[in-house]
Amino acid sequence: MLWSGRPLSDIRIEFGHLLQSAFGFVFLGISVGSLLAAGKESTVFPTLWSIPFVAAGLYLSVGHFFWSAFCRRYTEYAVTNQRVIVRTSLLSRTIQSIEYRKIRAITLTEKSDGSGTIHFGESSGADAGNATTSGATKMEAVADARLVYNIIRKASQRAA
Repeated sequence: MLWSGRPLSDIRIEFGHLLQSAFGFVFLGISVGSLLAAGKESTVFPTLWSIPFVAAGLYLSVGHFFWSAFCRRYTEYAVTNQRVIVRTSLLSRTIQSIEYRKIRAITLTEKSDGSGTIHFGESSGADAGNATTSGATKMEAVADARLVYNIIRKASQRAA
């Protein structure tokens, strides 16, 4: 075991999430307007129909920040001399293991406080500006991200 730790469990605002939040606020505004208009109807069905859309708008605008922080509380990371392991145990136990020989690229996205996210795999065209990977394993909200990144780089060079 070269390194192990847990992600930071605070609410983190990442650039890639801001677009989702902007869409969420628009969706929420339309949904609330629909709910208010439905409240003027004589039947209860239009009001009940609007409530799930308001809930979805709340999640898309701000709820995903809280959900992400909550999920990180149940996540653990480990770096060995052969692989990176990401274990989550929120609803069920999931273990993602990625061997160094299968990693094409390792990308570090670092914040000013030294925390950051380490992505394993190639950036897709749509996500390249955010340095994110679609569906790839990542170590999110690592406290001392550059230190962990350097440990992984050295271990992957030794494994090659």
